[in-house]
Amino acid sequence: MTLKGKVVFSSGQSGDYDIFVLDLGNKVIQQLTSGKYFNDCPKWSPDGKRIVFISDRTGFAEIWMMNEDGAQQEQITKSEKWHNTPDWSPDGNELVFSANYDGNVDIFAMDLRKRGLTQITDYKEMDFTPQFSPKGDKIIFASKRSGNNDIWLYDRQSKKMVQLTKYGGRDYAPAFSSDGKYIAYVTEEVDRQGRSNLDIFVMTPEGKDLKKITWNRGTDRYVGWSPDGEYLIYTSDQGGAGERLCVNKFDVSHFQLSKSQPLSYSREALEKETGARPKATMLFQLLPESIVRQTYPKDHFGTERFPDWKY
Repeated sequence: MTLKGKVVFSSGQSGDYDIFVLDLGNKVIQQLTSGKYFNDCPKWSPDGKRIVFISDRTGFAEIWMMNEDGAQQEQITKSEKWHNTPDWSPDGNELVFSANYDGNVDIFAMDLRKRGLTQITDYKEMDFTPQFSPKGDKIIFASKRSGNNDIWLYDRQSKKMVQLTKYGGRDYAPAFSSDGKYIAYVTEEVDRQGRSNLDIFVMTPEGKDLKKITWNRGTDRYVGWSPDGEYLIYTSDQGGAGERLCVNKFDVSHFQLSKSQPLSYSREALEKETGARPKATMLFQLLPESIVRQTYPKDHFGTERFPDWKY
């Protein structure tokens, strides 16, 4: 499997994430942010020259931007409120994101030319993980407004909302394919022992033709698409360690049977930033590093989050 392009993602441990870029051609990883901060939720701009992300380096989770190489990091919001999961409009002139400006977590759009805000939703609990449609005329998001976490679609012209999923599990983090024909999202189920299982599903924008993509007993989430719509990219703990970047070939006729493929990359720079290198003591010093690593909790060496792919 030969892949091209670059993937921006965050990696780290709880409360301390940084943003990195993986070149899929040469497997080189470039670190874009550093420090003991929450730098998360990166997204490429439509032209691939800028990255929007969340950072709490000022004490609040605000929206920031930077160049594709990490230069010129600029704070966009300064409201001293919580923000999450920003996404670009197709023309690059707007952002959509969730924020708690009035105490509730709602969906907002920002005009980047005027820095003006438009409130999209107003719900007493939480509307979250919004994303523009490929044409920019719709916004998809997750909400509990029906009594259960489900996927909803908002039409910007008519201002009407349509509920797309009605499953008993928790559905969230929807992502449009580049042609707008499919929506991938995450579903969480909890078994009788209280164990959480997260898998990825795909459906049409009408909420039909639902297909399960991943079958890993554990965590598969933070799903997105390759720019040409041929692959799904997401994180998975299927290898027994923390969540790592994976891809899945998207085949319309057989995609429910496709096999997940972990991406090949060195995590040395990721672990160096968090200081999470294995330390063997006493008899463990005689064991190979691969064995020593198994004595640590699976998320000790960090976990990957929010991959976004560009060509």
